[in-house]
Amino acid sequence: MSENAVTTGPVQEKALEIIAQELELEASEFTLTGHFVDDYDADSLALIAVVARVEKELGIMIPKTELMKMINLEAVFGLLDTYDGAPVQEVTGRA
Repeated sequence: MSENAVTTGPVQEKALEIIAQELELEASEFTLTGHFVDDYDADSLALIAVVARVEKELGIMIPKTELMKMINLEAVFGLLDTYDGAPVQEVTGRA
């Protein structure tokens, strides 16, 4: 993995694995700041699949409104930190 693509824990490692699978790339091809669309040819459907898998496999609910912020690994890791452990009510507005 590139020197600026450092994962910090199991949640980030699993997220990177999910992203790599959905974008059909090797995890080692990613950098923290590489742009998913411009550098890795991702499309919005792939990013939606990433969000769905993160919710299912990691139990972290990321609001669909945050999708546009998911431009690179750094942004995804930040969103995971923000929403990891957040109550469902806070994330979705529902109890």
